[in-house]
Amino acid sequence: MRGWLLCLGLTGSLGAQVALHIIGVERQGLPPYDQEGRIYRLDGGQDRGLRVGGRLVVKHPGDIHALGHLWVTVVQAHQAETRFEPNASAYPMKGDLALVEVLRWMPSALPLEEARLPLLEPPRSAPEAPPREGVLYFLPQQAELSVAGVKKLESWVEQWGAGGRWVIQVPATKALSPALQQQRADALKAALRSLGIEQVALEKQPRTAEGKYDPAWVRHWD
Repeated sequence: MRGWLLCLGLTGSLGAQVALHIIGVERQGLPPYDQEGRIYRLDGGQDRGLRVGGRLVVKHPGDIHALGHLWVTVVQAHQAETRFEPNASAYPMKGDLALVEVLRWMPSALPLEEARLPLLEPPRSAPEAPPREGVLYFLPQQAELSVAGVKKLESWVEQWGAGGRWVIQVPATKALSPALQQQRADALKAALRSLGIEQVALEKQPRTAEGKYDPAWVRHWD
């Protein structure tokens, strides 16, 4: 009976759920895009208590059945990136709900018998904090940074500081030759060096963003 009551209490404690919304779906790689490779952006991040590795239930609005789960991969102040783990053949869309289960209360702890206490595992190292990130754009088939792009870099260095770890992402696409991709990476590195950033790593994995110009990302860890 005690076990039944405890389960009932825990079930009730999980009833309150924080609801977020999918505000964008980012397709990675080249067409045809795989559903499993998509990134789903949520309208809440650290300000809503999300952490990297967290799991959310995703549903269509008004539907009681879950489509599956979203796993948090990147967390920023007011947004988060997630990847989808399906329960069935349907996939989420922009506007769908992502629900974070929250404990309303916890049952009072039962007395512990010291002789039966399990051995505690050593504490694990905390996961790396998510980076700050900004995106800028190149004109088609151009490698030079625009005046607006240089000003963006200057503002990011001023806000984030010249220390820490810096990474630039210049994704490869079918329309972008390897030579032009390298020229854009060199232009970004040179601009950052002029602002006091000596060490800059380069990543070329597929990534997309909406817009008619070619994106590149600048990421910074403290």
